[in-house]
Amino acid sequence: MGEPAFGVLGPLRVRVGGAPVRLGGPKPRAVLATLLLQPGGFVSLDVLTEVLWPEGAPRSAVANVRTYVRALRSALAAAGVDTEGLTTRPSGYALDVAPDDLDMLLFERRLEQARAARDRGEDAAALRGYEAALGLWRGGVLQDVPSSVVWDPAVTRIEELRAVAVDECLKVRLRLGDYAPLVAELRGRLAEDPVREDLWQMLVRALHGAGRTTEAREAYAEAERVLAVELGVEPSAPLRAVGVDHGYAGRRRTADPGPVCQLPMDVPDFTGREDQIGVLEGWLSAAGRQPVVAVLSGPPGSGKSTLAVHVAHRVRDAFPDGQLFVDLGGLSDQPREPVDVLAELLRSLGVIDAAIPGDPAERAALFRSRLAQRRFLVVLDDAASGAQVRPLLPGTGGSAVLVTSRRRLPGLPAYHCALGVMEREEARELLGTIVGTDRLRAEGAEADRVLAGCGSLPLAVRIAGSRLANRPGWTVGALADFLHDERGRLDQLQTGELEVRASAELSYRHLPEPAATAFRVFGQLPDEATAGWLVAAATGVADANAGGLETLLDEHLVEVVGTDALGMQRYRMHDLLRCYARELAEADGDEVRTRRRLRVVDDLVALARCANSAMPTRFLGVLGEPVQPEGAAAAVVPAVRARPVEWFESERRVLVASVESALRRGHVAQAADLAVELAGFFDMRGYYGDWLRTHRLVLDAMPEPTDARAATLLRNLGQLHLYQDRYADALAAFDLSRSLFARLGHGYGEAVAAVGAGSVHRVLNDLDAALAAFGEALRGFGVVGDRHGEAVAHNAIASVWLERREPEAATPWLAAALELSGGVGDRHREAQVRRRMAVAHEQRGELRQARQELERALGIFDELGDAHCAAYVQQSVGELCLRQGRAGEASALLVDALNVQRQLGDRRAEARVACLLGELHHATGRKQTARRYFHRSLSTWRRLEVREQAELVHAKLRALR
Repeated sequence: MGEPAFGVLGPLRVRVGGAPVRLGGPKPRAVLATLLLQPGGFVSLDVLTEVLWPEGAPRSAVANVRTYVRALRSALAAAGVDTEGLTTRPSGYALDVAPDDLDMLLFERRLEQARAARDRGEDAAALRGYEAALGLWRGGVLQDVPSSVVWDPAVTRIEELRAVAVDECLKVRLRLGDYAPLVAELRGRLAEDPVREDLWQMLVRALHGAGRTTEAREAYAEAERVLAVELGVEPSAPLRAVGVDHGYAGRRRTADPGPVCQLPMDVPDFTGREDQIGVLEGWLSAAGRQPVVAVLSGPPGSGKSTLAVHVAHRVRDAFPDGQLFVDLGGLSDQPREPVDVLAELLRSLGVIDAAIPGDPAERAALFRSRLAQRRFLVVLDDAASGAQVRPLLPGTGGSAVLVTSRRRLPGLPAYHCALGVMEREEARELLGTIVGTDRLRAEGAEADRVLAGCGSLPLAVRIAGSRLANRPGWTVGALADFLHDERGRLDQLQTGELEVRASAELSYRHLPEPAATAFRVFGQLPDEATAGWLVAAATGVADANAGGLETLLDEHLVEVVGTDALGMQRYRMHDLLRCYARELAEADGDEVRTRRRLRVVDDLVALARCANSAMPTRFLGVLGEPVQPEGAAAAVVPAVRARPVEWFESERRVLVASVESALRRGHVAQAADLAVELAGFFDMRGYYGDWLRTHRLVLDAMPEPTDARAATLLRNLGQLHLYQDRYADALAAFDLSRSLFARLGHGYGEAVAAVGAGSVHRVLNDLDAALAAFGEALRGFGVVGDRHGEAVAHNAIASVWLERREPEAATPWLAAALELSGGVGDRHREAQVRRRMAVAHEQRGELRQARQELERALGIFDELGDAHCAAYVQQSVGELCLRQGRAGEASALLVDALNVQRQLGDRRAEARVACLLGELHHATGRKQTARRYFHRSLSTWRRLEVREQAELVHAKLRALR
């Protein structure tokens, strides 16, 4: 059988009698490629134009396309190719190709034959068929022709088919006992995609079938390790069954947490968009070996989000692992950063805060790993740009992503669906669904006038229909007359955000004053989901229910987007309506707007201070005294004090946005007060990005750091620098803070800053300076009578003596610190002291007592929910196990600790743990693994410029040779 005349499975190729045919320049080649990807199918001039000129076609585009087709026809005819199959049709072309003449069609036919033989149980014939089909591939599809997004569906389909064929061929070879070459091939494929559980299954079976049982057992163990490290999961049931069948794994059952579903409620009266729904459903459901992406774009008010949620509900069954939903805030003043969105998505997938990487690229990689080999639907609503979306896309697996945006995002590898206004009949059906078909039928002509006034824009139609439904005494004609008065404005405002302004104004005019005030207030609040009390506080009323929110809810001008951790409903106004509310707020005058903003910030500061006074851990910083807020915020105080961490978590984005908003309007003092109150929560939860941004912005806005607020912000910033190994910056911030506090006569603040400076000196091994700073802090805390601070200072002084390996000198300081911690009821400080007491016991050789103290400290941190500190204690337990010769337990604890330290950005701890793991593997004979960990430790110490430690690790590496 001769080779096909046309080839797309590799470089574009046309051959006649074995000789290549020259096709001319790149344009005719692109035309032929497009026609071959749809053999026998109609290809429109518009499609060819988009392929040839993706950045915008010239005026002569149609004529040029026809010229290229003529040139292509001439080249083929001159080479002896029958061109009767290349037909011209109205507004386009088609190319009929026999299956034997196009390698893509021949591949599919041979694949069908191979599958038929496989299904009949004829594995030898099936293998010949698969090899014949796969032998047609010469590389990537059309690899020498510039790619086009128009080709993506066809290229994705055929490459998906190839990937499936390769896997099916591997399975047939496995059944035929082709073990030795199969093992090598499977190992190569796993090197490229180590989380493919089906490949691990085949590798274990091949090794077992070849009699290499030891290697099979090692392969199964490696699969378990890779899945645990990369995805944080155990082997799936099929892979585990292979291990159980061959005796490489024990039988056990694991709990199934069930799929995640974050989709908002579907609109019960959704109407129209049948064409778009069908295309989107088909595209999303086609996700298989590779993920798919669909972008839904269109003007404001065209119903993009509503359609996306509706389609997502319809395809839920195709994504059994779950559905994720994120609002990207593209219409807001500050669209959400991908790094923050990734953290939210990872939490939804079960990743704890301490395990979420700080580096954006690492977060994206972990997210892709979590989705690999799983089927999730991810809805990304209101995207600002392709750059915002790209880090949120899966890399492999059967997941799908549906993106909505008011902008086209041509840079994304996606199917693009442009959404405009509704067809007239669809808009009429939507209006009838809302107001009732009988009522609409009775006034059909008037309904057309209403739709004309709304411009068939879904948001405008829905608002108009809601007006009629809520006012049964109105006629459809009455509303049509009202819209007629606005028609001139609607005709002028047909693009961009102003397209729905008339509809917003129509709703706003009918609001009673409390609701109208609340509507305008939304234009001044942060563009986040907002608690009702905050809206009421801004309007100056004591009762959230009296502030017009319920009316806005009834009028569909705001929506309930969920309930926070304190059980409070949170409201959000559509971004387009918020733009209109912001315009209206401008008319209220500077004095009114300023009063509202300051009222909101003051209430947030007051509640933050209430929350800090009830936090399970006491932040070593300078915080304001709790005050009782007034008005609507007063009703929230009991809930805030009962669950302070949850309140901070629920309001975090509002709090950060309020700091930034206050600064933009020149309210630096209020912004500083709020930023100071947030530092303790940021410290507890590891929100280092928010911490750095709020403090840096406030300090930059201050003309010169001279007051207690500036000193406090500098101390907090120094603490953050210390956590992230920026020691010079940390010491500079602490020293400046100390000098400011001393100049102000603020003894407590000076002592707190001294503790920070001493910690930097201790880390840098300047122990004399550290002891002096801690002693100064202790004296300062004693003067002001702060027992908690004294406990901190005693514990810090003990840490210096332990660094000097003098446990007897440290013991009285630790005893005093433990007594002081118990006296003030600070269990978090008690756990920190017990961790140091464990070090003292270990230095005296009392390993059992050391383990007991560490277990007590770990229990306290777990009880308080402090995953960060718990990780450090876990590291200490791992080190202790290593010294006791319990290598297995030590390895598990230290590997986990290493991962956590990497996420926390503590490079010193990471370097120490990596060195410990190197020692462990060296002692157990795994030199290659030991070498990898020693290199990791060495490079980290060198980056930190700690020469002494680097030389010690380098010596351990040399000992391995």
